[in-house]
Amino acid sequence: MHYHLILTQRCNLNCTYCGQDVDLNVMSENMEFSVEQLQAFVDRHDEPPVIAFYGGEPVLELNKIINIMEIVKAKEFVIQTNGTILNRIPKELLSKFHTILISIDGTEELTNYFRGDTTYDRALKGGQFARQAGFEGDLVARMSVTTRSDIFEQVMHLVRCKKLDFNHVHWQLDAMWDIPENDRIEEFRKWVDNSYNPGITKLIDTWIDHMEKGELLGIAPFLGITHSLLTDSKSPLRCGAGIDFFALTTDGEITACPIPPSLEFPTLGNVETSLPAELPNKLNIDGPCLSCDYLDICGGRCLYTNKTQYWGDEGFDLVCNTVKHLVDELRRILPRVKSVINSGKYEINEFQYPKMPNGVEVIP
Repeated sequence: MHYHLILTQRCNLNCTYCGQDVDLNVMSENMEFSVEQLQAFVDRHDEPPVIAFYGGEPVLELNKIINIMEIVKAKEFVIQTNGTILNRIPKELLSKFHTILISIDGTEELTNYFRGDTTYDRALKGGQFARQAGFEGDLVARMSVTTRSDIFEQVMHLVRCKKLDFNHVHWQLDAMWDIPENDRIEEFRKWVDNSYNPGITKLIDTWIDHMEKGELLGIAPFLGITHSLLTDSKSPLRCGAGIDFFALTTDGEITACPIPPSLEFPTLGNVETSLPAELPNKLNIDGPCLSCDYLDICGGRCLYTNKTQYWGDEGFDLVCNTVKHLVDELRRILPRVKSVINSGKYEINEFQYPKMPNGVEVIP
């Protein structure tokens, strides 16, 4: 199992699409339960879970990170961070992470537009520091993609980043968050039709061209979906929310995802008393996803949006169509992928990603 451990609501950045101020009506500002209580919860598992530090910006709670990594017997440790203060983490601990996900949106201009001046450089320097400290794990560029984003340009910039060698790139769509609903839906529709979907096609064509030349680019959505197509395997909800993936709030409550505590999502349990074996499948994908022909590949995309649907049926279908386009375009190149595999350049298991749940959302 995998837990996003929310250490704090606080963040040292003020990204325009986040708007996450500390709200004590949602949960405590910082983690309130003890490291010993966390270890007792971990001990109730048949196998040690993965612990992912999350916020806010988790590095702001550095002492808590150090104490947890010294005491808690997790299977692996992961951190989702904006990267700007990674150099505060002791080098000997940085080298112990399985995955470090750095929030960065693409080029310097675009990243700084949303995240603030100098954020791009500071994020890259944080990743460089981790590498120099001995971190040899999975370094992931975690993008937020908006209607200002050229998906081809921004993904290729990070895949080809000269300052930092990311192992993988994945992205989330800035969609279905508007309250009142439909506030940006028409703008989003035009962007999908004129920019995003054509950009995905161009990006997939570039991906297979590089593959045929002997270079497998670490574009997470392409890898994970292609592996399912190659193996003809059905996928549950790929992020694992409510299945084997949960979040621990600062108050010790357990939810199916780190986002919903502020959005009236059901609490599934708490650190102090819950038995891990009783958590899975209390909250499942339902509604239109269950009758969709793409469900076995997509898995339902996102539990949160499946339950809330702030853009209504029309907006929900619009976002789902971006997934269908992505899957269809990967199906289109599948014969070429199989040919590359048959030539001996790659094995099917090289497309399996992530091999261990690490917070990467394969379906954007």
